[in-house]
Amino acid sequence: MRATTREAAVAALQGVVAGAYPWKLGPARRLKLWSDVPAAMRPACFIFEGGQELSSWSESAAPKRAMEAKLFVYLNARDPSVAGAALLNEVMDALDAALAPQGADAALGRNTLGGSVHCCRIEGKTLKDPGDLDGDALLIVPVKLILP
Repeated sequence: MRATTREAAVAALQGVVAGAYPWKLGPARRLKLWSDVPAAMRPACFIFEGGQELSSWSESAAPKRAMEAKLFVYLNARDPSVAGAALLNEVMDALDAALAPQGADAALGRNTLGGSVHCCRIEGKTLKDPGDLDGDALLIVPVKLILP
């Protein structure tokens, strides 16, 4: 696998996340404040690339670059008949399914985003705020992209 640019990797992630859930806004590459995303524009998804990046080298293997991205998901949890936690679980299940290895990737045991990366997966601690007090549910999902 030849080296992939960071932009190509994030664009591939954006394409997969776009098809994961019926977003009203996004997935956008610029994070917005709550106040800039009205409840009528939710569910909204943003890809934030402000995390760490790691490069590792070995004498006998190709270098690997690891990028960290976070998916920020804003949901409207003001309907008293639906628990905000249930909305968050629905989105998480959709993201899990979208980022699961499929097709030729299933044999590899990793999602390559259609050959764009060595591996893409949800990795780390997910923050879930069901919005019980204010009706604004939040999900922050860490995604690791390993580039050749």
